[in-house]
Amino acid sequence: MERAGNLLSDRLTEEETCLIAPCGIYCGACDIMLGKSSDLAKEMHRILKGFNIADVGPFFLGIEQERVADFLAILEKWSQGPRCPGCRGGGGNPACSIRACSQQQGFLTCAECERMPCGQGAEDGNWMQEAGAFLEMITSRYSGWNIRNLERIREIGYRRFIDEMQAKVRDGFMTSDVISSEMVFTEAIKRVQEQGRT
Repeated sequence: MERAGNLLSDRLTEEETCLIAPCGIYCGACDIMLGKSSDLAKEMHRILKGFNIADVGPFFLGIEQERVADFLAILEKWSQGPRCPGCRGGGGNPACSIRACSQQQGFLTCAECERMPCGQGAEDGNWMQEAGAFLEMITSRYSGWNIRNLERIREIGYRRFIDEMQAKVRDGFMTSDVISSEMVFTEAIKRVQEQGRT
């Protein structure tokens, strides 16, 4: 596929290329990159621990002390988590077959690939087929948003897409607004584990 002029990623800074994952997830709207929830968890932990909620929680809230202690531990752990630099910045799944495929093709994202969405024409055992299966899981988790992003990139190019997404993020949009409530990742891991046992 010949790359359209408006898709060329050379008009982006290195930092901007880290805002878009190869699969179409806009990392710049992800809380793990933005760190909003970890900042909030840190503040909530500080307040609740200072209030000694474990002491009064059972009386005023009807919550067992052990559950309060577990909650405080979760808040503390979450607040200490590192921020993700984005998939192209070294974050995300290091063994991501979508990222590997994209890099092997020399693409910033799958929007540049004529076989998008993945797997069209892939043969059994082909690395592209593995990327297609992973893309299917990501697409389910993100309720198709990543594919719509890739289609939008094809329509308007990287520069305008990033500008549009940054405006949405400034208005409060986050990836959590599109992530499925289904246990997509957990179920995918279970299937992989079951296949490993057979």
